[in-house]
Amino acid sequence: MRPLGVTISAWFEFVCTALINLVGLTVMLVGGVASRLAKVAAGSNLLQRRLAGFGKFVGIALLICAAIPLALGLGFFLRQKRTGLLTMVFCAFGLLILLLPLIHLRLMSLLFGLLQSAVLIYLALPEARCYFEQKESRAPNPA
Repeated sequence: MRPLGVTISAWFEFVCTALINLVGLTVMLVGGVASRLAKVAAGSNLLQRRLAGFGKFVGIALLICAAIPLALGLGFFLRQKRTGLLTMVFCAFGLLILLLPLIHLRLMSLLFGLLQSAVLIYLALPEARCYFEQKESRAPNPA
């Protein structure tokens, strides 16, 4: 049976996936609007193309990066051995990225920093490591 902490960690990864997708789609939308405003303001097609291209590039890059937490979340549910280790690496990397906003005490950065720290600490516990190391028995239990 999957421990509750592993299930919560999987759902945390799915929430991260949804947020990254939301940011990626928003960047693409804002890039398109900004390019239209730049064309109206400057009358330049070059600036419009650059802004639209940049918005699409960043948005698509974020959508591709959202595949990482999605794969990790699925790995938790499918009991993949390296999922715990990879999640710990990505949470540590995420904490490094959030270090500067954490110094300035931004609420969302603080919340995500606490959540990533909790996932990191939980996955280091023996219960979580044991879950990924043990083999799932497929044989029926004798009655």
